[in-house]
Amino acid sequence: MKHVTSPEGYCSVDKYLSLISTKWTAHIIYLLGKSELMRFGQIQKQLALVSSKVLSSRLKSLEAEQFIWREQQATIPVTVNYGLTAKGKELAEIVSLVVDKSDTWDASINNGQDMD
Repeated sequence: MKHVTSPEGYCSVDKYLSLISTKWTAHIIYLLGKSELMRFGQIQKQLALVSSKVLSSRLKSLEAEQFIWREQQATIPVTVNYGLTAKGKELAEIVSLVVDKSDTWDASINNGQDMD
């Protein structure tokens, strides 16, 4: 039996907005968009305030929705790399646009300019 996570007719926009608005998710996509691949520890170091548990949860959610890929290497200790799928790269472009626009808005507020 197929696991149902949303009611029939559920809006996919809500699904994806909920996912990317979850704390740290857009940050993870943004970071992975700037690198070909990153290890768990590298991501956590860049997001110093995120706990291992939360980071792991967000990465699993992004992998489940096929925004990121995960590659585990049989090393001691285990090495796990993460990167963006084609779908993830599209999302990274959108997140990057939001970051750029946010910087523009903040700069205009700091300069006392009206955004009309």
